[in-house]
Amino acid sequence: MNTTRPLEPRAVAGPAGPWRQLDRDLREHGVALAYGSITEWLAALPGEAELRALLGREWEKYQARSGRRTADRFLATRALLKHLAARAVGVPPQELEFGYALTGRLYVRGCDQVDLNLSHTGDLMLVGLSTLGLIGVDVEWAERPLYGSGGEQQMCTPDEVRLLAATEEARRNQRLVRQWTLKEAYTKALGQGMYFPFTEFGFQVDEEPPRLRRADGTPADREAWSFRSLRVGERHLAGLALHDAGRGRISDTRAATTLDTRMLGAIQRALRVAGSAG
Repeated sequence: MNTTRPLEPRAVAGPAGPWRQLDRDLREHGVALAYGSITEWLAALPGEAELRALLGREWEKYQARSGRRTADRFLATRALLKHLAARAVGVPPQELEFGYALTGRLYVRGCDQVDLNLSHTGDLMLVGLSTLGLIGVDVEWAERPLYGSGGEQQMCTPDEVRLLAATEEARRNQRLVRQWTLKEAYTKALGQGMYFPFTEFGFQVDEEPPRLRRADGTPADREAWSFRSLRVGERHLAGLALHDAGRGRISDTRAATTLDTRMLGAIQRALRVAGSAG
């Protein structure tokens, strides 16, 4: 990834943009991060006929959503996803169709060189798009109360628990939110979601950029991966996981080719347990 200029999440108020900075990010980095308000996007969307064209095959999926809030979120996030992907592909957004991989990850049909990921919390939605390789994003309220909830043992490696205890108490929750968003972003990029136990891998967040660690705290040598913690607006924090498979190349992005072998074993064990439980 080109690091001559810092990568930033860009606010987009609706289909009209602004898009200029995101176009520039795609040219310079091969990566773009767009965020917006669900409420603002809904107010800026066109009428039903145009929405049908925009959603395409997903119109019935939108109509089947139970509850107004769920349907509105689906509509707004799909609109942002399609408009950003259209900037990368160079076609009108209504000409794009999304599909789902076996892992459940969204992809642009016929555009394997484009990878995208979505996260939302409350009224905020964040979309990450990359032409370099796999991408994962997660966004949370920066002050989300995680520390002291009793879940530290389930979301941290032993090494992370040790470092958390050594951190100034006033900064522990902030550290935990940062670790959580990075872990969510990484597992989403891999298409594993919660199947990859958060106790099996960690991040050294005292470093910038954050570094991937195994459960015992030793470095995981993943040179093609980069990670960032980024502010989104004034109140939110995002984790970004990016796999650089080489600009302009369509590469093999299967999880087995990009994971540390010990981490891959942890995923496979977790999937077997989940399968037997089902």
